[in-house]
Amino acid sequence: MNRVLTLVFVALLSIASSGPAEYDTVIQNVELFDGHKVRGVVNIAIKGDTIAAITTETLTGNDMIDGRSKYMIPGMVNAHVHVSSIENLQTSYSLGILSLLNMHTGLEKREHNWKEISKDSAGLSRLYGTGHAATVPGGHPTQYSPDMETISDSISVEEWVDHRMNNKADYIKIVRDHHEWMGNPPLPTLSYDQIKQIIDYAHSKGYKAVVHANTVDEITRIAEFGPDGFVHMPDFKEDLPVPESFYQTLADRGIFVVTTSGLLLKPMENVPPFVRDWVENNLLDVSQRAEIIKRMHESGIMIVAGTDAQQGLMNFGTDYFLELELYKKAGLSNIEILRTATGNASRAFDLPVGELKVGGNASMVLLSGSPINDLGNLKKVEQVWKNGKTR
Repeated sequence: MNRVLTLVFVALLSIASSGPAEYDTVIQNVELFDGHKVRGVVNIAIKGDTIAAITTETLTGNDMIDGRSKYMIPGMVNAHVHVSSIENLQTSYSLGILSLLNMHTGLEKREHNWKEISKDSAGLSRLYGTGHAATVPGGHPTQYSPDMETISDSISVEEWVDHRMNNKADYIKIVRDHHEWMGNPPLPTLSYDQIKQIIDYAHSKGYKAVVHANTVDEITRIAEFGPDGFVHMPDFKEDLPVPESFYQTLADRGIFVVTTSGLLLKPMENVPPFVRDWVENNLLDVSQRAEIIKRMHESGIMIVAGTDAQQGLMNFGTDYFLELELYKKAGLSNIEILRTATGNASRAFDLPVGELKVGGNASMVLLSGSPINDLGNLKKVEQVWKNGKTR
């Protein structure tokens, strides 16, 4: 009788074990960088659009993928772009840059539509955006967006920020730009009092506030108001040497910087001579920018990778890696550079991007080699998951 019961029990176990797998996809024995730290060789399970497990224990899934000798990272983030076509989102996706942070648009309804489309569409990077950037009539970037809403006698700071929130902005961007540019006189710009009001009001509504400013004096003064970050670094040679107080002020207040300086690594052979001469005479060169980035990093200022990608200037694909190359020139280690491209953006903007964790979104990139050993392996993409799915 006991023998019969034993056989029945074994049969029931066999039936149970042949049931549906616990997970949709399991990537086995893959090395993992989760956006913040190296996790070693693990098994990663996907269920629906979510990371269901990261463990060294054996897992079963409907789709079992061998990750041996391969490397998994979160989808990379370009934290400063200006998207002008849906194709921009396709270009980034193919390289594993799965999140784009738009830093101004003159067409808020279009941006909102693209944000909605990009949430779930396979083959498109996820788009986040600020809508209009805060400026005054005639100020940057009204020369590109003449119909945008500005802060003026008829639109108060509070009304303007409320309109951005009503239009589903993910964060608030502020522009302070009052420097001569290629022989043209400075444009009108927000006052420091207005900038402080915008930062304070955005924070009171639970929104991050980031600032476009590109001189040491402007950045240092605005830092006193407590913005979350700056989306450019200093640009001008006239600011050298950068004083220690610049680094200390940003570090003390926990302010991050999106550097947008990889452009200087692009060749200038086809640039008109007067533009090339002005750039060489006025703007910081690669070595000078690398030194400032090095000092920011050493001071504890969080660096976030972003390129100012836009039509005709920086593309939405391979130019991203120029920004990371600049960080290498600044002396950052490969793991520190990986953080700038992934987890730092999550920390800076408080968005669900750039990190892999249990319960988090399953948007990630499988590489054929370790970017910790060789940063060039970031370009060796084998497979991309977005919301737990591949194309």
